[in-house]
Amino acid sequence: MSSTVFDSALFRDMFGTAEMRAVFSDKSLIERYIEVEVALARAEARCGVIPADAAEQIAALATYESLDLTLMQHETEIVGYPILPLVEQLSKTCGEAGRYVHWGATTQDIMDTAVVLQVRAALAIVERDIQAVRGLLADLALRYRTTPMAGRTHLQHALPITFGYKCAVWLSMFDRHAERLVELRPRVEIGQFAGAAGTLASLGDKGLEVQEALMSELQLGVPQATWHVARDGLAETLNFLGLVTGSLGKVALDVMMMMTSELGEVYEPFVKGRGASSTMPQKRNPISCELMYAAAKGVRQHAGLMLDAMIQDFERSTGP
Repeated sequence: MSSTVFDSALFRDMFGTAEMRAVFSDKSLIERYIEVEVALARAEARCGVIPADAAEQIAALATYESLDLTLMQHETEIVGYPILPLVEQLSKTCGEAGRYVHWGATTQDIMDTAVVLQVRAALAIVERDIQAVRGLLADLALRYRTTPMAGRTHLQHALPITFGYKCAVWLSMFDRHAERLVELRPRVEIGQFAGAAGTLASLGDKGLEVQEALMSELQLGVPQATWHVARDGLAETLNFLGLVTGSLGKVALDVMMMMTSELGEVYEPFVKGRGASSTMPQKRNPISCELMYAAAKGVRQHAGLMLDAMIQDFERSTGP
């Protein structure tokens, strides 16, 4: 049963997309956990830490389909985290090789790296969509470069501008966001593998070698040091999304105001029934802009929460 706009059959596509929901679904997350566990086994086999045939068996048998998800949910509620219940099931599924599952790792290594894999997939979607927005705005800026309109400051007429100029200002924001994303990705697409207290002690002198091999398997960056309690990469990602949606909110606000009956300068693309009223036949409400504006406000709040999540105690936080 749905309980929020994000999973509601009525509203979910107004506040997200099926593509992005698939990236962050429970199934996707658990599959990423397994992907990391399998990659770890392969990396450790390459480094001579576990037998090669054990890694092959883990890779062949550790699957999402092999899991008892009801049992995993129940045990996750008891433990507080899903990795121990997952590892227990995978260990049984993999038979003799099962004792090598999760070798030298800690729960947060698996969870953090899985989340980074999700973030990498999500940022690829965001990058594509930013490129699409830039293309649309560039076309509008060129098409309407000589179309005059009133420039407004403090909500009052100032000096003449063109609509193309306004679109070019919007475009400049998304050009910068594209640059930011290129700079951001190497800082956040970094895996986590450091063991219980971040020292890789459980693997002795093989720790750094296994870490590098694991990141090679997953095509992720190698961390300079553990980031168990150094959450700046994830915080930067959320705040980047806050910037992007803030720019979308600015565009939405401008368009909404230009769509008012008193101005009537621009309109959202016409779709039969879009923005219609149940009582006023003349209405053409700026529904797309309203949703963009609402999303900008929501993401901004999440960005602030992520800054709070940076403040963590010692080598492993007692809180989320």
